[in-house]
Amino acid sequence: MPISELTREQVLSLSKKMMHYFETAGCEGSEFKEGLPSFVRFAHREGLTVKGILALRERDEVFRDCYAECEEILKDRITDGALYKRLDSSFAKFLLAARYGYTDKEEGEEEGGFSLTVTVKEPNTCS
Repeated sequence: MPISELTREQVLSLSKKMMHYFETAGCEGSEFKEGLPSFVRFAHREGLTVKGILALRERDEVFRDCYAECEEILKDRITDGALYKRLDSSFAKFLLAARYGYTDKEEGEEEGGFSLTVTVKEPNTCS
């Protein structure tokens, strides 16, 4: 069935399935054995396309909110994976930068800084 023809109940069911998938994929005892959850794998598992998932996100507020929550879960899973050595930290850093725009530091001047003056005196060597 094309994504545009989904009923309200089917959209709600799909939202619940997606949330369950993102909360449990890769966890011990989960029916989803892959490591990190993926919108691509979820769409294909449900017989949909990523393009269809993105179109549904644009037209349905409940699905849009669910999608946003799944994005937050994914960010958290990437961060946790790096912290607990389940993911390579360089790869996690790349994913967070490429997908979510994370950076090491902001360029430019910082506001609210402070100034510090250091005065160095030479020791008096004459006795």
